[in-house]
Amino acid sequence: MRYEIRMIEGGDEVLFWGTVESYEHPLIKMEDTPAYTSATTDTDGFSISLVADPNGKPSYGAIINVTSPNFISALKQPEED
Repeated sequence: MRYEIRMIEGGDEVLFWGTVESYEHPLIKMEDTPAYTSATTDTDGFSISLVADPNGKPSYGAIINVTSPNFISALKQPEED
């Protein structure tokens, strides 16, 4: 299940998306994410997509404490067909 996560980090509200690997209250373990970069996908320069970045650093699954005062919300995203 993919979620939109909102948290306070460094005094600012941040938003990110991730897939929950496991949940054991009060901890959420997010899946590891491969490295991506943006790339222009057509000649007019207006279409951009995310592609695998072989030189990038993957994001290792975050562990989030839902009882932390820095945790704001986790909203389940609709399933794609």
